[in-house]
Amino acid sequence: MYLHDINYLINLQDITITNFSISENQSLFLTATPLDIHQACPCCQTNRHVISIGTRQNYRTVRHLDCFQYETYLMLPMQRLWCKACDFYFTYQYAFIDQRSRYTIAFQQKVAHSLSGSTVQQVAKLFNLPYSTCERIVKKHLNEQVPKLQETVIQTAEECNHLVLGMDDFAIRKGHSYNTGIHDLKHETLLMIIKGRTYTDLIENKDLMIYLTRLNPKAVVMDLSRSYHKFCAKVFPNALRIADRFHVNRYITEALQAVRRRISQTLAPDSVKYLKRHKNLLNQRWDELKEKDQTKLRKLLSFSNELADVYQIKEQLIDWYELSDSSNSYRRLNKWIEKGESLNIPELNEGLKPFKNWTQEISNYHHCRYTNAAVEGRNNKIKTLQRRCYFLRNRTIYENRIYQECNYKNCKSGFVTYHC
Repeated sequence: MYLHDINYLINLQDITITNFSISENQSLFLTATPLDIHQACPCCQTNRHVISIGTRQNYRTVRHLDCFQYETYLMLPMQRLWCKACDFYFTYQYAFIDQRSRYTIAFQQKVAHSLSGSTVQQVAKLFNLPYSTCERIVKKHLNEQVPKLQETVIQTAEECNHLVLGMDDFAIRKGHSYNTGIHDLKHETLLMIIKGRTYTDLIENKDLMIYLTRLNPKAVVMDLSRSYHKFCAKVFPNALRIADRFHVNRYITEALQAVRRRISQTLAPDSVKYLKRHKNLLNQRWDELKEKDQTKLRKLLSFSNELADVYQIKEQLIDWYELSDSSNSYRRLNKWIEKGESLNIPELNEGLKPFKNWTQEISNYHHCRYTNAAVEGRNNKIKTLQRRCYFLRNRTIYENRIYQECNYKNCKSGFVTYHC
């Protein structure tokens, strides 16, 4: 390959490749020369009085992005310069590398972005780096880039005309400590992480309150946590409070399974085994089942009229979600609740209590059809991160890792593109 082709692939500023060689351990060494030997003085910001000092040519070896599956190193001349006007000595600086660093900026970015979905140890092994070096690169990148990323994400949310927020908690330690995440559902980003999930934790967080005053959401989607609804009613009095669809559906599916467990006590052993083996069919929608699964479900429902009635109520709730609109959703939901109560099934009556207590919040779904499905997906990412890293003791690094994982698409858009 010609040297000008290598220059095109490397695509670095202010240098040209003059020679290359491959070592015994299959590493590619590229000898480079600056296009302009003179550089502006850091003091007077001009190169009119700058001259080179010394004739001895020393080279600085710097790791760059891999080329042709070879570990690539740049051999950069270490040229000493002197400004006669300022009487200041300095070394020639390259734009694509930090001072005294042994890795180019592009290589460090590649290492840092490879951390998503992995661990520092795995990334260090992938790039053949010492663990401490890889950890230092990652921490530096997180401390520098994540605040800029979050500033962009928050600015996008502020400029949105019809902003829809999502609120949900995720466990640090199940049953003991939790965090609350505030999400931008329209742009699919995580805006902020708050320690705790109670009303007091949220309302007494001064940084959170200052930040939320900059937002003007049209709606906020959340589960049926009273602390979240009380907090949103206080902070966003004009925003619609929407009960998340999938959290609401859970009450009916749990009632359905409770009926199944109760009637199992009155059936023959073979029927009990069949009912338990195919219990997941009860939670699925009828129109999404294959024909053979519909046949199995008919057999399950034939074991009890109560089970068939509760399943029918569950299907009618799905129809209400999909066929109602903002003008009739509240009225139709009340009729559905009355029909469910008329069946007089204890488990179903218990499952209908949240619908009676939160009728307005549930029916608000049809004013703004958003759910927290994407939020639950990010919560799974966070839980996976915590298991993968055995948690992170440093709170700042912990939050930065979460922001990088959850806002990976936005982080990716900031990549520097290189040809090799």
